Amino acid sequence: MAKFVIHKKGFFYTDEAFESAEGKIGSIVGSFNNLEEAKNEKVKQDLLSIQNFGGMNVVDFFFYKDNYDEVYQQFEDFFSSEFDIKIEDKYYFDFPDVISAEQAKKIHEILNITFHDIVEYENDVILNPDDFNLEESDLGEF
Repeated sequence: MAKFVIHKKGFFYTDEAFESAEGKIGSIVGSFNNLEEAKNEKVKQDLLSIQNFGGMNVVDFFFYKDNYDEVYQQFEDFFSSEFDIKIEDKYYFDFPDVISAEQAKKIHEILNITFHDIVEYENDVILNPDDFNLEESDLGEF
């Protein structure tokens, strides 16, 4: 029987934006015997990550997307209607300090990004949390 472990994804900063460090898995968030439970928890963890973005530059999470203008427009509309915030600079604007769970869902939808991976391990594998320390490689986690 397998176990499904949620890991934080690794990200590096390029002086313009965060990029996913493909294949780099970070801290262990949880372990599940059921893939469906792991998927549900992964979504919850992604939303919690977004709720902790208060004050960070939103653009850092979509700067390199091919559809930058479309994503920006969605944020402009959402921030105006949900937070009564008028964005002054298309290339630099911050997340509000407080983001509710419902607002995080919408932001997650707009960004179309994940901050966690589900990795399948054999049930008898013993995982050492120290083996997943991304700080040693100058990568960040959310």
